[in-house]
Amino acid sequence: MSHLRRFIRLPVLLLHLLLAVLATLALGRRDPSGLPTPRFRRVIMAWYRGLCRILGVRIHVSGRPVEGPVLMVANHVSWLDIPVIGAHAPAGFLSKSEVRHWPVIGWLARFNATLFIRRGEHGAAEAVTRAMAEQLGRGGTVLVFPEGTTTDGTTVRRFHHRLFAAARRAGCPVQPVALRYHLRPDGRPGAAPFVGGEHFLRHALRILGEPGLEVDLIFSPPLAAAQREPRALAREAQAAVARGVCGGE
Repeated sequence: MSHLRRFIRLPVLLLHLLLAVLATLALGRRDPSGLPTPRFRRVIMAWYRGLCRILGVRIHVSGRPVEGPVLMVANHVSWLDIPVIGAHAPAGFLSKSEVRHWPVIGWLARFNATLFIRRGEHGAAEAVTRAMAEQLGRGGTVLVFPEGTTTDGTTVRRFHHRLFAAARRAGCPVQPVALRYHLRPDGRPGAAPFVGGEHFLRHALRILGEPGLEVDLIFSPPLAAAQREPRALAREAQAAVARGVCGGE
């Protein structure tokens, strides 16, 4: 049955990706601040929602994203996190620099106000923090995964604090966002976690073969960043996300 699902979903997925290219060519405009126009942002969010439907991902939303400039911080389980959050929040994402050079995906990411970080490079954190603060200062929303890696979704790792300085510099709030993918009936994590060095294409094909995935997307109340130390902000945001992941929200 999983092979049949892949056979049906894969052509639809490829057509949906082509739709993203055509929509970007036709509507991929930026406003005077350099951010995607509201119209294009709505198109992006609608495309993410369509992608989730094709992949069989059902999203249960609690709370709502903050309007205006905000630094969103979420736990990181899978590449699926981006379409799940992007379907409901007009956010630009922070991504590893390698994505910039991926065929089609990298091109689309640049149009979606994605910021790229070179991990391990001297001064990279400061450079990307500065870029994030500038984007937030122009009225954008930026989403980061402060754990720095993916997990199986049952726990939340320590949040790295450096990137939280961007919210303080921009004078905007921090909004914790929790992703809680539903477990299998026997209590084990489902197919969503992208961990252990698994190849992206292999994992994507596995997702296409699944009968469906369910995820709780929990937007917690924002945290004021003014005059707050990044370490304290990181600890408070991590605690809020952990409550959501563990079912406390």
